Amino acid sequence: MRTKVLVADPFAIFRAGVTNLLRRESDFAVVEAEDLPAIQKLVGAKCPDIALIDLELPPLGGVAAVEWLEEHCSTHTIVWSFEPTRESVLGAVHAGASGYLRKDISPDGLVRSLRGVVTGQAPLSRDLATLMIEAIHRLRDREGTRERLSALSSRECEVLEHVASGARNRQIASELTISELTVKRHVQNILGKLKVRSRREAGDFYRAAGDDLVGVGRPR
Repeated sequence: MRTKVLVADPFAIFRAGVTNLLRRESDFAVVEAEDLPAIQKLVGAKCPDIALIDLELPPLGGVAAVEWLEEHCSTHTIVWSFEPTRESVLGAVHAGASGYLRKDISPDGLVRSLRGVVTGQAPLSRDLATLMIEAIHRLRDREGTRERLSALSSRECEVLEHVASGARNRQIASELTISELTVKRHVQNILGKLKVRSRREAGDFYRAAGDDLVGVGRPR
């Protein structure tokens, strides 16, 4: 029984080249689509075993196509591109893509990768492996950041924002209508909870935290 492959790409010449390559292999049956509406029409007839999706597929991009296929079909979706962004690749994987390939892959490499999908392998280019490792590291760092931020009170977050702007204790006390002694105590608590050694490091932490401060007391 042949593996049904959907090749979805907006460029007719490229799409035809890939289709012809795969049709020369006796174990593949290939259909084509130039955009998401064409995919929807084809899938209405029969779901492919593998969908090879261009990351820039019209009209909404490859991630939208992956999401639609995940909702309507049981298929292995592979996205590919020549020069992908980190966000687009990780977005596709998050949407349900089984793997990612670069479009400059060799013909033999593409055939091997698609056959591997049939046997349960996930095609991951070196690019994607690197992106996934980086994403895991960023997630770990972000979780650590949020854990430390969650220990701060709303008032401490206010004080931290002023510290990050370079304000001294007297200025912060005046702005928040509290005593300098109270400000000093807040600053000491902030340094301890954030596990930093100085006001400068606390300010750096605040600026690096960015959106993670929303929801943990940051003034809006």
